[in-house]
Amino acid sequence: MSKSARRKARARQKKQMTARADAGVPPARPAPAARRPAPPPRKRPAQAEAEPSQPSTADSLYASFRPTGLPNILAIARRDLTALFVSPIGWVVAGVFIFLVSGFGFIATVLAGQAATMDGVFGVITNFLMVILIPLVTMRVLAEERSQGTLELLLTSPVREWELVAAKWLGAFVFYLLLLATTLVYAVLLRVYASKLDVGLIAATYLGLVLVGAAAIAIGVLASSLTRNQIIAFFIAMAALLVIWYAGYLIGFFVAPPANLFFQYVGGYSRFQSFSLGQAAGRDIVYFVTLTLGALFLTVRVLASRRIG
Repeated sequence: MSKSARRKARARQKKQMTARADAGVPPARPAPAARRPAPPPRKRPAQAEAEPSQPSTADSLYASFRPTGLPNILAIARRDLTALFVSPIGWVVAGVFIFLVSGFGFIATVLAGQAATMDGVFGVITNFLMVILIPLVTMRVLAEERSQGTLELLLTSPVREWELVAAKWLGAFVFYLLLLATTLVYAVLLRVYASKLDVGLIAATYLGLVLVGAAAIAIGVLASSLTRNQIIAFFIAMAALLVIWYAGYLIGFFVAPPANLFFQYVGGYSRFQSFSLGQAAGRDIVYFVTLTLGALFLTVRVLASRRIG
């Protein structure tokens, strides 16, 4: 197309637009440009499904032992044992025990010119530790929880009554075993310097002390569950231990046979004498184990009645 023809075409188009404007007809709009189609969405690479993490060995052990109540028992027992070493009462009991055992049980016999034996050490433990120091340790285990209002929280928690009782007993029992372990120093000294040492006799006596301590602590825990006052719990436990330990033995002297045999049979002191003589009889072991389990069972029933109430 020549330049003149293009000029004529533009002039013709301009005239048409002017005529339409005069007639009120809007000019024709240019056709909208065609939209480009949207690009297809990019496909993300398929991610591998996250595999469930494997439980650790500790988690597996916790899950396997949880139905048995062992994790709760160990947690509460560890808390109580730590509280004994943090509170003054634990250090006072430990200090008094070591002083009495060392001063009156071992050193006094040596200074008196007597042969050094473990009899004085065991005598202090059975006559003082069992009746006085153990009630001092156990008087707070449940009475303090009750006076502070934390016992109700424990009873409304998933912790069962027998788990709580077993944990309280275990914490005090481990503390007692630690005290008892300090007396092994004298056994080692006698083993090194004494000419003769009956290892079997000492082992049987220690076994008896462990069983007696387990029963005494169970009775102390029972006494602590009966009241919110720690002093009252102390005297209840001490009175019960005096009756169980000495009453049967003393009554046996004033009762004619064969009735005296019964009182001596049920007395704890007579039972322990078998161990101190190196005779760890099965019936004596059953006696102290039954006494321990019986006291713990009664404690569980006391807490269960309190939860129901």
